Amino acid sequence: IATIDTLVTVVDGSRFLSELESLQSLRERDWHADPEDQRTISHLLCDQVEFANVIVLNKCDLMNEKEKSDVKTLIQLMNPSAKLVESVYSKVPLNMVLGTGLFSMSEAEKHDGWLKEARIGEHTPETVEYGITSFTYRASKPFAPHLLHRALDAMLDQTAPFDESIVLRAKGFTWLSTFPQLQGDFSLAGHSFSLVPGNPWWAEIDKEHWPPNLEEAIAPLWKEPYGDRQQEMVIIGQQLDQEAITNALDSCLLSEDEMARGQDVWNEMAADAGDPFREDWDAAIDQVLNGDGNGHGHDHQHEHHH
Repeated sequence: IATIDTLVTVVDGSRFLSELESLQSLRERDWHADPEDQRTISHLLCDQVEFANVIVLNKCDLMNEKEKSDVKTLIQLMNPSAKLVESVYSKVPLNMVLGTGLFSMSEAEKHDGWLKEARIGEHTPETVEYGITSFTYRASKPFAPHLLHRALDAMLDQTAPFDESIVLRAKGFTWLSTFPQLQGDFSLAGHSFSLVPGNPWWAEIDKEHWPPNLEEAIAPLWKEPYGDRQQEMVIIGQQLDQEAITNALDSCLLSEDEMARGQDVWNEMAADAGDPFREDWDAAIDQVLNGDGNGHGHDHQHEHHH
């Protein structure tokens, strides 16, 4: 029986940043996995970088030192645990990509390993000198869907209050006021974003079904009466105005007065204001409830492009 030893991703360093900003879909390049695959080039590129154990940065001869530093910085922020190897014509020592034993199924199942650093605390990295930084946005109130959608559109368009920041990549978990049972899986790459239904919050699951040691592990995140429901979004980019981005996202949260009014009122508010995510989320949830519970709902996500 063959075993997976190492997951290697080869990156064309000379085109990495331009491809990250591409609006092209996989279908346009005939790269789609199935007829309903609606992902963009930028999302596929991010997935491959974030999932790898070893990343080969190829075509280093076509980049100057500044360009190479920018690309390396961004890759290291996206996947801090991967080994990054520079190459020309994809020539690398075999012991860097074979027999490394770096692949772990348990780690692979977690994926989103780049959130690990955000969970254990942040520091000021050496990457700041290249103008590429990251930070984690957190909040313990739900987003109003229409306000969040408006803010994410502005983020993509780089209009106020995001006009001073270039957000290259963002990913994380969101709590929408209209869907208290499920996490929202948020992903932004280049000029498109998606926000699709994810796993149930642990607060929705009886503790007798929790994995061992989970209660202790998530205790720092737990706040009554909403449990582990929260916002946690890692944002990576150039010249990030952290204060402006944080204030913009904070303005999408329900107010203290609205929080006190409860779920029924939240639903009424969203119905009156319009919920841009409702149709896609209902469709994805229906797929799961109707028996297509193998994750395909996430492949059918609706992308927002700019």
